[in-house]
Amino acid sequence: MSRRTERIASLIRQTIGQLLLTKLSDPRVNSALVSVTRVEVPEDLLTARVYVSVVGTAPQQRNALRALRHAAGRLQELMTRQIQLRNTPVLEFAIDEKFKQTLRTYQLIDQAMAEIRAKENRQATPSRDGDAEPPDGPTETPRG
Repeated sequence: MSRRTERIASLIRQTIGQLLLTKLSDPRVNSALVSVTRVEVPEDLLTARVYVSVVGTAPQQRNALRALRHAAGRLQELMTRQIQLRNTPVLEFAIDEKFKQTLRTYQLIDQAMAEIRAKENRQATPSRDGDAEPPDGPTETPRG
């Protein structure tokens, strides 16, 4: 992606995000639960794939996506008034699966870190005879 298409994609992302907050009145799209995560624009600028993240259940996500696809023409018209391009890209909406995968990865990392901290806390707690428990794994023996 060239610098120009990156700039245009960023501008479209900001504009669509602002339009969702201020101009879209569809009850299926709760602007507090829908956010534009990224936009992909090909070099020819004929289309713009807008990836959204919808907080909620799978049916709520499908309804919001259906509403966004239904409102794509109106959003494109409103975007044309704010962005001056020779050709306004046709908007295509999709749920951002990368965003979900990233959140899941962060959750797994947090879970692993909590398990590590719990294990370290158990090892640091002194046993009944006052000595700390030996750490898991091989121990070194002094060389003689």
